[in-house]
Amino acid sequence: MKAFLQFLQRAFKYFRNTKRVWRRPPRADLLIIDRGTASPLDEMFAHHNPHIMEIRGESVNMLALVRALPKIHLGAVAYLEAYIDFVKPKLILSRTDNNHTLWQLKRRPNCPYKVALIQNGWRTRFVRSMAIGMQSDADSKTLKSDKYFVFGNNTIDLLKERVSVDFEKIGNIVLNMFSFEDISRRGKGDDVKQTVALISTFRSKESEMNDAQIVVYKSLDNYVADRGYKLLIIGNALGVVEQKLESDFFAKVFSRAKYELGFFRNAHGSYSKLDSNKWIVSGHSTLGYESLVTGIPVGFVLPSARIFDDRDFQSSSGLGASGAFWCRSDEPQEHERVFAYLDSVSDEQWERDSGWIRDQLMVHDYGNTKIRAYVEGVLTDSLESN
Repeated sequence: MKAFLQFLQRAFKYFRNTKRVWRRPPRADLLIIDRGTASPLDEMFAHHNPHIMEIRGESVNMLALVRALPKIHLGAVAYLEAYIDFVKPKLILSRTDNNHTLWQLKRRPNCPYKVALIQNGWRTRFVRSMAIGMQSDADSKTLKSDKYFVFGNNTIDLLKERVSVDFEKIGNIVLNMFSFEDISRRGKGDDVKQTVALISTFRSKESEMNDAQIVVYKSLDNYVADRGYKLLIIGNALGVVEQKLESDFFAKVFSRAKYELGFFRNAHGSYSKLDSNKWIVSGHSTLGYESLVTGIPVGFVLPSARIFDDRDFQSSSGLGASGAFWCRSDEPQEHERVFAYLDSVSDEQWERDSGWIRDQLMVHDYGNTKIRAYVEGVLTDSLESN
């Protein structure tokens, strides 16, 4: 009863502040749920004229809401099902894979549509990194989907006991739009040879996390300055206010190195900044783990602060706290050890040291051939039904 009352409270706030739509949702073979994560699915499958359902407060369809009232005890699932029944899709796609409500869309018997979810963020071996409702092994009987397109084997190992689904490893569909096969790190000119990148994880509302990393940033500041390298900071902020706060933070941290702070997250521009560096430094960042597919050396360096206990390389890879290209430490000597490795490692040695864990963490399917084949197969009725 408490959970139901909490749902009603959230629904009231949602309903009060959102646009109300009184027309029926259009029929469509392909339904993409969540406008906030619809890109690049909407572009990839535009030729199928997909319908995009809004679930973040942009609008509420009143006809679907009225139809859902008899099943209001199901909460948001009732509204989603009522909306879907208007659209009558063959296939539902969503990149909002950490919303456990979407894992309940196959609950009805003889469900006429397929559901495919796509991994959109990093999952670690710590269950708190997953949505509520996906954190218990016992939920696997109720959380179902036809297909789950994931980054790699590590995600499968983490979630296989918590959801009932056919997994397929494809990597990140956004990263898969970029080809890194032709990168030659050592022969791209003097600018590349002298540029080191730092992937920022700055968040204005997490000052403890930001401040804890200063010890690592100071080590990087000294290492880069002593060798005359340029530093490119790949910023994390999106809005103007957030970008100003991030700029002010790094201005206080990097006092010696010559650095440029760029904000490239709009239109997935961060990926275009990965291949023009000698090496890359990251903390616990999806972009950092994705960078492994480029072939450029990537180091994962984090302080020993407890706030990072579930946000380090170990939590994602299952490896120890220290290795050739990663560490959890406040000691400048340990930071420098990782930086020196990245600075000197050959292409061949880097492949030997990182290739095996890269393939477990992040597959790279350039052109998204696997998900395209699946979607086309379902929509043209050429895919065998499991």
